[in-house]
Amino acid sequence: MAIDERELILGMFPGTDPALWPPGEVLYYRRGEYVVIAEKPLEVVLTPVPRPPSPKPVICEACHRQLRGEDGRFFRVRLEVGEREVFRYFALCEDTDTCRERARPEVLRKLIRKGILL
Repeated sequence: MAIDERELILGMFPGTDPALWPPGEVLYYRRGEYVVIAEKPLEVVLTPVPRPPSPKPVICEACHRQLRGEDGRFFRVRLEVGEREVFRYFALCEDTDTCRERARPEVLRKLIRKGILL
């Protein structure tokens, strides 16, 4: 059985900052209405924020493309800080498949960290 380098590091040094892990495969896809950004073993599931289309342009945080309001979508992830809830919001392309082609892995890694760490 092959052991992934990332799993080995996490097994031996579980507190290692994700920024120091060797690069792994970054997945960015839709799961129903949700958007998932994952790099094993971390995963962020973003929930869409209900809203009408924005009349103003939006910058996608994954591919850094400027979008018309109807081409962008806001998502959020809930983080627990002690006994209170904190939400982090993300502006992303409505078309995740096209966005995935333009998004760089290091940018997606930053979004994962932003979605799980304070």
